[in-house]
Amino acid sequence: MKDQSLYLRSLLTIFIACSSSVIVADPPEIILQASGVIKTNEDGEIVDIDLSDRTLSEPLITALTKLPELSVLRLRRTSISDEQLGQFITLKLRMIDLRNTNITDDGLVHLAKMRSLVDVQLEKSKITDIGIQRLAGLNLKSFNANYCTSISNRSLAVLAAMPSMEQIQLDYTKIDDAGMAVLATTSRLTRLRIRGVDVTGAGLAHIAQLKNLSRLNLRDTSLDDAGLAVIAALPAIDWLDISECRLATPDGLGQLGKASTLTYLDLWETKTNDDVLAMFSGLTKLKVLNLKATYVTDDSLPILLKLDQLAELNVAGTQLTDTSFLALGKIPSLEKINVANTDIGFDTIDTLIESRDDLEVIEFEN
Repeated sequence: MKDQSLYLRSLLTIFIACSSSVIVADPPEIILQASGVIKTNEDGEIVDIDLSDRTLSEPLITALTKLPELSVLRLRRTSISDEQLGQFITLKLRMIDLRNTNITDDGLVHLAKMRSLVDVQLEKSKITDIGIQRLAGLNLKSFNANYCTSISNRSLAVLAAMPSMEQIQLDYTKIDDAGMAVLATTSRLTRLRIRGVDVTGAGLAHIAQLKNLSRLNLRDTSLDDAGLAVIAALPAIDWLDISECRLATPDGLGQLGKASTLTYLDLWETKTNDDVLAMFSGLTKLKVLNLKATYVTDDSLPILLKLDQLAELNVAGTQLTDTSFLALGKIPSLEKINVANTDIGFDTIDTLIESRDDLEVIEFEN
């Protein structure tokens, strides 16, 4: 009986040990079990975790808090709650991605305590001006609250007051010309994305002195000719999207011909025509040009051929004919051309495809 008792105790000890090893797994194992993507530094320490679209559990949240070198945490489209964010305040996070989550102003109370943060992504969350005010003590470089429709000029002022701010994204918020005044002193700003807002030339006048601003996205805004004059004079402008800006006239759009630093230009569904293109001969650094649904015809071909660094050209829905398509297909740098919704002939498409193995021809769009 004594031997049998010792045997049973031994089995019980083994069972408990095995059970413990399953229940108390190492953080990397728990993260991998959740199909998370892990990146490590040269020392093998976990510094970056992507759990976007994954199911979060309490053991998983706990595992994340046990990673002292974790600096980037991506939780896009997850069930992360305001309360759970509070568990991360001991981490030295530099970037947190909370896009498409139900995080509210209550969650930003916890973010405000994470003094190491420089990049906060809150697009399509539930935050308001009240929450962003709580972040005023942080020294952020990048902030994204796209589609947070309760955000107004108050939040823009908070962000602009951060001396290290370099990138601001506030699509479809309530900012307007009056709020833009605070940007005049954001000397380090390199990227501004404010699609779908009511900002005109009066508001854009406040960014005229931003020497580092290189990327500007004003799609579907109230951009007018006065605003285009400001943009054309920006010394570092490299990337510009003014698609669906229907208030800008051909005269105003032609001013962009002075922006010789541009490498990316999106003019989709604007009043761009041949007269506008005639002013673009100096845009020789362009690598991507979108002329979709504009009023461009074969008369613009000579100008387009001068843009000899073009890698991508979208002329879908324009009035160009086969003559232009065949000529454009010979631009050596061209890698992609979109000819959807044009009168291009099938023979022309075949010729383009057969003559250039390195050229992608897009014939149809969904």
